[in-house]
Amino acid sequence: MPLTRAQAFRRSALAGACVIAAGTVGYMLIEGQSAFDALYMTAITITTVGYRETFPLSPTGQVFTMILAFAGVAVILLIASEVGRLLVQADLRELIGSRRDLKMLDKLSDHIVVCGHGRMGRAAVEVLQERRVPFVVVDVDDNRVRQLAEAQIPFIVGDATQEPVLRAARVGRAKTFLACLADDAHNVFAILLARQLNPKISVIARAVEEGSEERLRLAGADQVINPYRLGGMRLAFTAIKPTVMAFIEASLPGSPVELELAEFVVRPGSALAGKTLAGAEVRQRFGVIVVALKRGERSSFNPAPDERIEAGDTLVALGPIQALERIEQALS
Repeated sequence: MPLTRAQAFRRSALAGACVIAAGTVGYMLIEGQSAFDALYMTAITITTVGYRETFPLSPTGQVFTMILAFAGVAVILLIASEVGRLLVQADLRELIGSRRDLKMLDKLSDHIVVCGHGRMGRAAVEVLQERRVPFVVVDVDDNRVRQLAEAQIPFIVGDATQEPVLRAARVGRAKTFLACLADDAHNVFAILLARQLNPKISVIARAVEEGSEERLRLAGADQVINPYRLGGMRLAFTAIKPTVMAFIEASLPGSPVELELAEFVVRPGSALAGKTLAGAEVRQRFGVIVVALKRGERSSFNPAPDERIEAGDTLVALGPIQALERIEQALS
């Protein structure tokens, strides 16, 4: 079994310590010197620096010095080889990992680009991982990049406001762009660039400063989320309408109740296309409730049973996760 870095370092350090200790004790016993003089003599011998002896050597001492010099050279070579091996292994792992990541990114399509792996970006990534949605993270911070690499999360190192970085993240083939950078100015630049590279991409931006929502929309964001405002509204509504908020909590990730809101696009040729909600028997067959139907720019909340489902419509349904998976299969 190959040695780990810690094991290799301990083995080399132990070998060096043993040679130093043996040399010090040997000079003390053979030449009768003090511990400090014996240690000094050992140091200049094993490092082959060529300083003169601090005390005259007997024939036995001279033989011991030659043996100690060879042992010192052997230890230095051992330490150098271990360090070189670890460096080569690290470079190989990084090279192999980079090539694997590049191959994986080449296959990405209809994915989500997450710009920024701060608190909000991490929360988004956790949900995407849980739902197994393809994504790639763009971040420039060394510590965050190291965490992404350790967690084996696909990422691109670089500034999201630079065109080569977003091209490397395959923005041109992406479905959604999440702008979660630390300030609104960088989010605006990143959104403008993403729009230039992919005019059809859906852009969702985080607003950092109060009143920056309009600027982000003008830059091209389809939706702007202000986490502070949302958090304040959630606190207020929890105090005013606790039962309603408890129901909404049940549809959020991490809830112990497996209830969720989901949206589905009705594909051409789907079993539900051309039928009314009552005729499709969505509630009876799948155990979900259709709470909204979107057709183009028009949205119908709580659609009537005689509402006809057409190809291209988007259905928003509420129900258990397993039931939502069944209706997704039927719609596709």
